[in-house]
Formats: sequence, C-alpha cells, structure tokens
Amino acid sequence: MKEIQQKIDRMIIHLGGYWRPLSGLARLLEEVGEVGGALHDQDEAALVEELLDVFVISTCLANQYAIELDDQSSGRGERLVHRAYYSLVREAGEVARTLNAYEGDKKLKASSTPGSLQHRIEGVQRAVFDIAREIELDLYAEIGSLIDEKTARDFGRFDHTPDPITESSVRLYTRFKPGRYWGGIEAKPSEEASRYREREYNLKRFLKIAHVEGLDGFVIRQPDEPFIVTSSLEQDWKLPESFIIDEEWHEIDKFIIIRKNW
Repeated sequence: MKEIQQKIDRMIIHLGGYWRPLSGLARLLEEVGEVGGALHDQDEAALVEELLDVFVISTCLANQYAIELDDQSSGRGERLVHRAYYSLVREAGEVARTLNAYEGDKKLKASSTPGSLQHRIEGVQRAVFDIAREIELDLYAEIGSLIDEKTARDFGRFDHTPDPITESSVRLYTRFKPGRYWGGIEAKPSEEASRYREREYNLKRFLKIAHVEGLDGFVIRQPDEPFIVTSSLEQDWKLPESFIIDEEWHEIDKFIIIRKNW
C-alpha cells in the first residue's frame, strides 16, 4: 500500500497538486454517490470507474495528513454488494465528520483519538474492496493502469494549490527524517517571524490537529538571512505551551521544527 500511496502522490504532483481537504472531501462524497448511481443502474463500467475514483481520492486525503495506510484488500467480508455500499456510505460520512472538525466549523472534540482519520479512510477502502471483489474487479491492477494513463496524459490538469505535504521544506526534511510531518511555505530573507506566522495559514491548522491526528511536526526551512525575532519564536508564532521548537542542520540546510511537547 505504501508503494500505491507514493505512486498516487507522484501522479497528483504531476497533475498540478492536491485539492484543499474540504474540496477533496466534497469530491469523495460525490464519487460515493456515483457508486450508488452505478449500482442502481447496474452499469458495471461506470461502477469500476467510480470505485477507482473513491480509492484514489481517499488515498489523496490520507496523503495530505501524512497517513501511512494499511492494505485493505481483504475487505470486511461483506458478501452482498448493497451491504458493502451501506458500509461505504457510513465510513465516508465518518471521514466527513472528522474533516469537518479538522478543517471546517465543527468543533474538535477533546475526546478525539489519534488515528481516527486513518481508521475511517481505511474503512472506506475496505468497503471499496468488498464491492470490487463481488464484481471480480482486480482493483490494484486497475489503479496501476489509471496512474499510468493519468501520468502520461494529464500533466498540469489542475491549478496548483499550496499544501503542507508538498512544500519543499517537508519534502527535503523527510529525506533525512521520515515521519508524519507538514511543511511551511518558503520564508523571505530577514522576514519578521510574526509576519511569517500571518502568511503561513497551515501552521494554524497544524496546531489545531497535531495532537489528535498524531502529526510529528511542522517543518520550516530557515532562510539564509534568519527570521527577525521580537522576543522568541515561540511567542512571535503564538505557540501554545503544548508545543516546542527544535532546530536541526541537515547538510547545508537548517530546519526549524515545531513539535508536540509531550
């Protein structure tokens, strides 16, 4: 599954980048509805296409939160397609519930447990595999063909949307230290730390969900001319006491990593 996630990541970068998470969620729910339409119409060709879309979009959402999915090809064991579809709808709804708390207006519950988004996305994919098995569809083979087709044909199809999983800071840092990291936008030379905090919206997202989702850190590549700090980075970036700052050198690059303070 790790290889599939990496291939889908490369495909998405080739196409132009990830959607914003709530846009990706809307697409996921749209495709789940279209799976239902294909089942209702008994249109197997359309069903195959929609199952592939659900799998790819759900994997994209996992990638955006640096989740390493487990293989779900054994499915849940549902032998009736309509029951598997009910499971798909239920799990997609739980993905929506979680992402609405992470990214939308729904309040994030203090009782939320780490790994909840991973569990729900894997539930979606188990249901997809159950349906695929009942129509004798080799989902992984079809995914491989889809990736090859999209990569060869659709370069730059989507407008680029900045995402903390595709920033150069995190791509470079995780070459040295793999893990569940997000990355910050490029800092300007001698930029005021407080101004960078205003520009970097994804840091606010990270501080909201890091403890719940289990993210390891937020990586910022130190510019050659360092940040101008008023008092301390912690204060200029308005970090809660539950977070700390580490600094690391890797080859010629210095990184600032905001981590959870366990």
